[in-house]
Amino acid sequence: MKVVVITHNYIRREGDLTALYLHRLSSGLVEKGLEITVVCPHAPGLLRNDEIDGVKIKRFGYPFSGIKPLVYTGNMHQEVAGSILAKFVFLSFLCSFYRFARKICRQEKPDLIWANWWAPPGIIAARIARKMNVPLVISSHGTDISLLSKGGIFRRISRYVYERTNKATVVSSFLKDKLLRNTDVIAGDDVSVIPMPVGMEHFPKTAQPENDVPVLLSVARYTKQKRLGDIMSAAAKLKAEGIPFKIIMVGEGPLEAELKKAVADGGLDDQIEFMSLVAQQRLGELYRQSDAVILSSEDEGFGLVLVEAGFTGRVVVGSRSGGITDIINDGENGLLYELGDIEALSECIRQILTDRELRAQLGEGNYKRATENFSTPVLVDRVYNLFMSVSSENGGLQV
Repeated sequence: MKVVVITHNYIRREGDLTALYLHRLSSGLVEKGLEITVVCPHAPGLLRNDEIDGVKIKRFGYPFSGIKPLVYTGNMHQEVAGSILAKFVFLSFLCSFYRFARKICRQEKPDLIWANWWAPPGIIAARIARKMNVPLVISSHGTDISLLSKGGIFRRISRYVYERTNKATVVSSFLKDKLLRNTDVIAGDDVSVIPMPVGMEHFPKTAQPENDVPVLLSVARYTKQKRLGDIMSAAAKLKAEGIPFKIIMVGEGPLEAELKKAVADGGLDDQIEFMSLVAQQRLGELYRQSDAVILSSEDEGFGLVLVEAGFTGRVVVGSRSGGITDIINDGENGLLYELGDIEALSECIRQILTDRELRAQLGEGNYKRATENFSTPVLVDRVYNLFMSVSSENGGLQV
């Protein structure tokens, strides 16, 4: 079975972290016998025709990329919204993307087209799939689904895309509900929840650490959505009670200075330490050195850090919001609290800090849940079975 993957984001070389979860799925599908060709943008220093782990990669250039690069920055939507020049470059990008993807699809004659993100790759893929009469699967990872809430042109374009989509996938039940609330052209039965896989090699399970003072880990961007101030408020309550603890906050973002000031003003310098983003291997070490992991976000699309913590055997605490509830079963592999309820968050942390046996029990539960539901082989099988189902429904080849 031949599959052409159309995406604006893909790993640029071995060891790159950019959309690595998509490469893990693609290379896993190659191991299962599928022929995968990825169409994605070019960038300086990259080969136009490449192959990584059996996945063929075809890269295209687009005008003015040297003046205003749009890809591999992680903020294409903001770039395009921010300037007239970026909008002009984006239109040229779309035209180049469409022409190149159409050429590759004509050459490869795929049995299925797989677009990752409904915008912009889904827009390109929908037109090609309809013209070539090839089934289309679209996978969304969070940022593109949030565009639907803005309505207007985004809602109209998404309607064009999903009308031409055979099956869709999203990474959490929260995003599935959000997608279905904002479009009426795809049925719930045609939307599957398939999370993004984690590189388990960086997060091996280890025994609980022997920390004299329990260590809590937060890995999140310093933005309003992550609600890191809630963790600080809970920390202040626990400090007042005389409970010893240490919180390590790993991340970066626009609120960094504000958060550091809040820590200083609250007298929490001895309890809260800030750390810049680190490589996956170092992040795995931080998980293993910690007693628990906290994610306090509002409307989190998925909650990848909770799964990473699970592979290392660490207990997790999370808000009852967004995709976090897909990962944490309260009392089974972690503890949930109502978003914004500082007293409830404080109580969850208090339980974890003061009960070593509970930490071990829930950590073991998190490891079991992660391996059974979020490991790469499990998720590759789910994507593979979905592709086989779509192909069968459309009279395609079986492998």
